[in-house]
Amino acid sequence: MYSYNPGRMATATVSRRPVRALQQPKVRRQWFVLLYTLALTPLPLVGTLGYENSLALTAPMSLLGALVGVDVIRELRTTPAHEISRTGGRTTVLLAAARIGLSEIAWLLAISLGVMFGTLVITRNCDPLGGLVFFLVGPACSAALGWICGLWGGVLHRRRWVQVSLALLPIFACLAIALWRLYHAPVVFAFDPFWGYFSGPLYDEAVRVDERYLWYRAYNALAAAAALGAFFLWTARASRQLEAAARAQAAGKDSPPTARELGVRNPLAAHPWVAALTFVTAAAAASFGLRPAHHGFTASVSSLSEALMGVHHSEHFVIHFATNSATERDIEMIAAEHEFAWHQLYATLGRAPAYKIDSFVFPNAESKRNLLGAGNTEVAPPWRGHIYLNHLGYPHEVLQHELAHAFSAMYGDPTFGVSGYLDLSRGFRLNMAMVEGFATALAPRPRDGLDLHDQAAVLERLGKRPPLAAIMGVAFWKHASRRAYTTAGSFCLWLLETRGVERLAQLYQSGGDVLGTYGVPVDQLEAEWLEFLGARTIDEHDIETQRERFRRPSIFQRPCAHYVANLQRDATIAQARGRVDEGLETLRTLCGVEPQQPTHRLRLAAAEAREQRYQDALATLNQAAGLSELTATTRSVIDEQRGDIGLLRGDLEAAHHAYEAALATPGLNASRTRTLQLKWYAASDPRLVPAILGYFMPFERNINLPDNVVKRVYAAVQIAAYPEYRPLSDYLVGRQLLNAHASAEATARLEASLAPGAGERPLPSGEFVREALLSLVEAYARVRDYDRARARLERLQAMPGASSGQRFDYDRWDRRIDFLRAYLPASASPSEPVAPGAGAVFTPSSGATPGVDVAPPPGANEEALPPIAPTAEPTETSAETSVDPKADEKTDEKTDEKTDEKTDEKTDEPAPSPTPPSP
Repeated sequence: MYSYNPGRMATATVSRRPVRALQQPKVRRQWFVLLYTLALTPLPLVGTLGYENSLALTAPMSLLGALVGVDVIRELRTTPAHEISRTGGRTTVLLAAARIGLSEIAWLLAISLGVMFGTLVITRNCDPLGGLVFFLVGPACSAALGWICGLWGGVLHRRRWVQVSLALLPIFACLAIALWRLYHAPVVFAFDPFWGYFSGPLYDEAVRVDERYLWYRAYNALAAAAALGAFFLWTARASRQLEAAARAQAAGKDSPPTARELGVRNPLAAHPWVAALTFVTAAAAASFGLRPAHHGFTASVSSLSEALMGVHHSEHFVIHFATNSATERDIEMIAAEHEFAWHQLYATLGRAPAYKIDSFVFPNAESKRNLLGAGNTEVAPPWRGHIYLNHLGYPHEVLQHELAHAFSAMYGDPTFGVSGYLDLSRGFRLNMAMVEGFATALAPRPRDGLDLHDQAAVLERLGKRPPLAAIMGVAFWKHASRRAYTTAGSFCLWLLETRGVERLAQLYQSGGDVLGTYGVPVDQLEAEWLEFLGARTIDEHDIETQRERFRRPSIFQRPCAHYVANLQRDATIAQARGRVDEGLETLRTLCGVEPQQPTHRLRLAAAEAREQRYQDALATLNQAAGLSELTATTRSVIDEQRGDIGLLRGDLEAAHHAYEAALATPGLNASRTRTLQLKWYAASDPRLVPAILGYFMPFERNINLPDNVVKRVYAAVQIAAYPEYRPLSDYLVGRQLLNAHASAEATARLEASLAPGAGERPLPSGEFVREALLSLVEAYARVRDYDRARARLERLQAMPGASSGQRFDYDRWDRRIDFLRAYLPASASPSEPVAPGAGAVFTPSSGATPGVDVAPPPGANEEALPPIAPTAEPTETSAETSVDPKADEKTDEKTDEKTDEKTDEKTDEPAPSPTPPSP
């Protein structure tokens, strides 16, 4: 390591001549850091302190740290001993290397950090302290770890290129392990000591330095301590010689004592405490490193299987689910839906994977986030043959989309199964518009009564459609998911419908080579597609319905996206744990961060109302109403929350006016309209108030707790205490029974709701009848009474005025019934529905006012039946806050936080606290 050579040292000192600064590696490294960091500053999110910036800086800093470590050892080998030991005290090679190397690394980090803090003058950073934490835990830690690798590379050889190669070997080996895990293991996040923390899908915005990340860095610190201890022992003889040479030189001796004279012994015997500490830290690090899935640093099929212990085998799937969960209770129908989706894709493509697909169904988003790394995002890596889903009930809305990704591997590149290529002749190309557009086209989903093409037509009329050329590639991620998915999906579906599946598959395989596949440039095909969209009938109501959905921009256009998502999550956790004041203060901070975002004020108002701070809640709603550029959907939610507060306070007149104003708002979808009409009736008829409040539970935090579900059913049954409302009661009870998978009982109630007796008010309109009939289709399918399911579906299809999205749903149910008839054969004696009017009747609440006559609410549709007290679906605004409160029409276990284009791709809003009931 070190040899005493006065002549050599004199030569090195005397012959040194001035050189240009850039010829010095230290100066070159400093200039590189400065220029690289400056180059990041114009980039959205990456250019300021935070998660993306940390991810971009971590790898370069670890590589530079390795070079610093190598050069430190080379410098120590050519530096006079008395200069290394300037202090005259005890000096070791490790201490000398630390004094020189860590000071340079500190300068490199300071340069980068200085540039980042300088950007705060021109770039908004909502959480600079959180960004600083990311910087310290990311680039700073990785630079130190790289420096340790450089030290070892330096002492193991004398040629610089070999030293550098040895130093970089563990860095790239760790990268290979991380990439291997992302490729083979069921995980979408990655921890790496040198390359940093990759949190997973872009659309899961809540990212912070959490406990798991800190534990990972603690594991890295143990490994680093073991490596430094081993380095100390490895260089122990050289350290003794270094000290002796320094003393000899100070005493004017020509040569230092020999190893025999120094009494150099076995380093393990000479430094037993260092050896023991090295062993202990190495063992502790190994306990983490050998079981990474156990500690949450990655995931494996076995680790997921420990959490999802239930397994169901079907013809084409192995379905993993949590025991004692909603999935287990409905596993037969969930498996049937898996097989139905598989057969639908096979019928379209004419091909299918030759292997069984593993489907992992998580009980909720939080468990999936902890185990897999993606919470609100459904995931299906095409190359892996796995799909990862949140439980969303039956029929699962995004299952076929995720399964389409697994099918697309048959057409994609050989390695990843995606639309693109990676080879020496053509280079690299990844076309995300084809990856997601292909899956969306194979599994189009209606939204608010509009099919996929109508949604794209609305997007075009709103002027928010991204050009195809702008999303054909990785630039797809620059655009808001709802806009990009709708655009790519509609275009691919149009190609499928007009030019066939084989050409579309060829386009996918080519990485989006439109000219090579169709013989015309992409702009010409885009013009034809836009002409097709322009011919579709879209009215102002449809545009207003979708305006809020397409309003939110991309994450790259929201500088506070991560901070906002973290605050929302903090508020939810604080409220769930009963820390009311902390939750309210967090929500007020959220309103200050994005003062023009009305959803934050709606969430704050809901939290204040939940604590019976009604005046504060009304004041918050007034502030929300005063914001600029409110969409019709937002205005209706503000009015609805005002009505809910009035209903809770007993101010029925205020509630009546508020609900009326909400109903008068243009662009309401059918679900919101039914919800508002039902609340409007409660404000108009005092007898209904207790039951409606008991059913909707406005602002309730944990609305889906079992006891709340029981209360909700009880409230629905209570409505039958007033005989004229018996059909309404049966409808609401039937919907809740269907949610609970009590399908036979649900058919009885739902049939009864459609058959009012003398003096009873029928359901108010065709839309309510549609919902009751659609629920009956599902209920009869569940009990395998397919003839009755078909009869109710045919009645639905015969009703006039169905939207494009409704017709799409009806056609899908038509195919589903045919499939179920063969897959789950009909029972020998299907259950008979209970006679209309059957069921328990409860005594009216005290103080009720019998005999109140209620006119039909605003917006009631009388196309099918006479006006009556309406039924409706509560929406998520009843609970906390979403501006786009589409209550799930079928099950209160579903949240409307499934994303639009695919729940696979994040909801643009983090999930509000509770999911309101679905009647």
